[in-house]
Amino acid sequence: MNVEGNHDMELFEEEVEMYNSKMRLLNWLYDEIRIHPEISKDMVNEKGQKLPLNF
Repeated sequence: MNVEGNHDMELFEEEVEMYNSKMRLLNWLYDEIRIHPEISKDMVNEKGQKLPLNF
């Protein structure tokens, strides 16, 4: 594999890691809301709007 192809693969792997991290976070949040029904969906939406999604 050439240097450019290797670099492309590294970028792809980083994107996959970020995607997996986001999915773990969303799964955790879903579980927390399910476990704690007293959590207001409006409050979650309000706080969620303030979170940066690009990291």
